[in-house]
Amino acid sequence: MTLIYIMYNPKSKSAVDKRIEKLYKKTSRHYECYKINLLEINNKEKTFLGQCTSNDAIWLCGGDGTLDQFINRIHGVEPNCKIIFHAMGSGNDYIRNFKEKVVDVTELVKTAPRVVVNKTENYVFANGVGMGVDAEVCRSKAQYKFSGIKKNYFSLALSCLRSFRPYDLDVEIDGEEKHYNDVWFFVCNNGKYMGGGMKVAPKASLDDDSLEFVIVHSLTYRKILLLFPLIYFGLHSLIKKHVEIIRCKHVKAVAEGCSIMQRDGEFLDYVKEIEVER
Repeated sequence: MTLIYIMYNPKSKSAVDKRIEKLYKKTSRHYECYKINLLEINNKEKTFLGQCTSNDAIWLCGGDGTLDQFINRIHGVEPNCKIIFHAMGSGNDYIRNFKEKVVDVTELVKTAPRVVVNKTENYVFANGVGMGVDAEVCRSKAQYKFSGIKKNYFSLALSCLRSFRPYDLDVEIDGEEKHYNDVWFFVCNNGKYMGGGMKVAPKASLDDDSLEFVIVHSLTYRKILLLFPLIYFGLHSLIKKHVEIIRCKHVKAVAEGCSIMQRDGEFLDYVKEIEVER
């Protein structure tokens, strides 16, 4: 007998509205189906996954944050069942890499890129990680979300750009050491997008075994304002004096003057260095 477990994040935008109920009713006509609130099995995901059989399927409903949290909590467990991601969040940068909003992420769970924070904390990610003003925007977005005020990524970015101070970065990319001054942000991306559709890594592909390291540096405040909209279309890659895009498999970065990082839109604000590997 096939069992379908519809797992949803009640904090994800639209995840608890009529779409979940509609999906449940439609699926339960053909399969034995259960709705599971992810908050109710928090930190018990590995145990739950271990009880699933090859006939079962997990349908994960939510946004980038839901996907990120789930793959991190089950990391190290080989799934017996299929894991299907239904995008129902607000950002959905991972799903933008596909033509549909329902994708099989079973293989992602097994092969997701890894990031080590401060040499001690190990994570995986679906779409991308980075440090700088993009992470500051993620923090601001989270703060507004708790306050109940809705702000889009672009308006938050403009606000964060005014107060952000560029930093210095020492980075090792596939064994080659580089130093950058006045860095606004860098990302190591598995997928093309960040910030709700900004095409930050235009040539990144989820199907290969590499990442795209993208760094924006040595710009005045006025010039970064002019460049930022270009990222939505991937045109920032033409500004080669201030934007570098490097295909790679391993990145080690130490920032001086910046301690905030984002991972699939989730932020950490105590970061000294990160090491990313595909």
